[in-house]
Amino acid sequence: MFDSIFNHAEQEAPRECCGLVIQDGNDKRYIRMENISEFKDDFKMDGLAFATYQAISKILYVVHSHYEEDCHPSQHDIDNCNALGIPYLIVSYPDKEHYILEPTT
Repeated sequence: MFDSIFNHAEQEAPRECCGLVIQDGNDKRYIRMENISEFKDDFKMDGLAFATYQAISKILYVVHSHYEEDCHPSQHDIDNCNALGIPYLIVSYPDKEHYILEPTT
């Protein structure tokens, strides 16, 4: 799964990549999502696509990358994670580290 996420981060760099980790039977699966943000240091997923995955599967993590930065969450990440109530999996690229941010709601 991490190979897929880091590959996606590499392909999208210097923009942030984004996606979802969903429960697929007994396995976890990474779903690439299109980053529709107009800013390279931000991510935004299509709301309908996100809602569709939320309706048909269990979303374990909302994933996004930080390019040439560490993987620690920004205040914006913390606020959005808490509002959504789903953990964030933040990866750094090219360092290939990760951080899991749990919502506090």
